[in-house]
Amino acid sequence: MKKLTLVALPTALTLAAFNPALAQDDGSTDTDAGTDTAEPTGAVVTREALTEEREVVDDEGNPVLDADGNPTFETVETGWVQTVETPSGNTHSITKVEGERAVVTHEKAERVARAERPAKADRPDKPERPEKPEKPEKPERPDRPGRGG
Repeated sequence: MKKLTLVALPTALTLAAFNPALAQDDGSTDTDAGTDTAEPTGAVVTREALTEEREVVDDEGNPVLDADGNPTFETVETGWVQTVETPSGNTHSITKVEGERAVVTHEKAERVARAERPAKADRPDKPERPEKPEKPEKPERPDRPGRGG
């Protein structure tokens, strides 16, 4: 048993280290010849920045003026919106503005009404079973007291 352990342990470690090396990308950029870029089959995620135009002010709070004497403005990112569109047509979006809680919205796609199933064929009625005759009452047995009565 010790001999098996001494051989199996280094072999397992060697295989474990060697397999990830085989899984690495070889750097080729080949794509399948018959495959064109098609619509994505999974969810589509988009992320957009929410921006705002703000007036530039100096250290004292006075507006900074340009060469013509007009106030200057800068574009500031105030948050983001992330939208996920699922293959089924549902849309989920997360809106996060600085200093506020995130708002999550879900929009379900309108489902196409299913075609009605055809009506099941009526089964023929089963013939009624004849009534079973009533079982006659068992007579009392006087030789066995305590039973039947």
